[in-house]
Amino acid sequence: MANRLSVVEATANSNSVIFDVLPFAKQYKMGVIQLNRPESLNSLTLPMIQAIYSQLEEWAMDQTVVAIWLEGAGAKAFCAGGNVVDVYRSLEKERDTSYCEQFFREEYALDYLLHRFSKPVICWGSGYVMGGGMGLMMASNYRIVTEKSRLSMPEISIGLYPDVGASYFLNQLDDDAVARFLALTAYQVNATDACEIGLATHYLMEQDCAELKQRLMMAQMTDLNPEKVTLIIEQALFTLSQSDDLPLLKPELTALSPTVVSLMTGDIHNIYASMLSYSPECPAMIKAKNTFLTGSPLSAHIIVQQLEWAKHQTLESVFARELELSVSCCKQGDFSEGVRALLVDKDKRPKWLYGRVSDVLEEKVQILLGNKKLIDVMDAEG
Repeated sequence: MANRLSVVEATANSNSVIFDVLPFAKQYKMGVIQLNRPESLNSLTLPMIQAIYSQLEEWAMDQTVVAIWLEGAGAKAFCAGGNVVDVYRSLEKERDTSYCEQFFREEYALDYLLHRFSKPVICWGSGYVMGGGMGLMMASNYRIVTEKSRLSMPEISIGLYPDVGASYFLNQLDDDAVARFLALTAYQVNATDACEIGLATHYLMEQDCAELKQRLMMAQMTDLNPEKVTLIIEQALFTLSQSDDLPLLKPELTALSPTVVSLMTGDIHNIYASMLSYSPECPAMIKAKNTFLTGSPLSAHIIVQQLEWAKHQTLESVFARELELSVSCCKQGDFSEGVRALLVDKDKRPKWLYGRVSDVLEEKVQILLGNKKLIDVMDAEG
């Protein structure tokens, strides 16, 4: 890419995020953000988050920059999430939540900035898009998937819940059952399903990335006009998305819609019973069932209640509550044990606070959700 900008990243690995500018409609510019940690599937570190936020603020003030492009380095992932191992290690070392709170606060601030950004944001979401990567993608105006895309929210496996604004954007889907299912099972959504249910806006071939950039670079726009910028982007996306060469990916999740609705009906106890008795046949649903049943029972309770609470809430209020909830999960939930088992020791044998969904104390759930004081639970536990 041309015109590489300097990157300010205190304590970060060199070039873990790279900023460029490309021409847009010849005489204007498109700011390019490349997450550049392919060895870790471009997971977001705090210095990366800080650097991206700072650069976006600068580009917001630059009238010659008319659009933003987000991408990940390497062929495997756009972004597999936030670097929660750093958060885990800070909790183990410091025994307080100061770094944890800073990480989530600044990650959510970046997501919110993108949601409200004054210029169109294009996300090239090829490969794995998970957790924090979904936060970036879903905050973008144009969410592009390819034949290699796999979108998921896997937080139940680390004792967390779908955050990064997911309490908001999952509730924007047409089907509540699908929102619950994605949040509880970490189901990996392919490109066809992602477009069908509203997680993605366009399906292109992976090889079309360079062609799309070229079309944006070579478009015509004599005067600065936000509506013309939008038209240029949408025309380029429309043209490429109509290609006869696009692989026909079979819809999987949408084809199972009646099953998903049946599984996700009722409260978390009903859902648990339905999933326990469910006998899936396809590999994706077998994996989804296993992820739910082996995930944090406490997280399962939180997920259902958090999604219900977030209906009709503003984006601002969702992020505010998610910050409090995420810190609470780190302080007195299953987060540390989940990260240890899955990402640190990798034994995949977490010792959750509760063995089963039916064992979880409702008072504990309400404390983590901020609805009840700790003393009440201590009294209830006797």
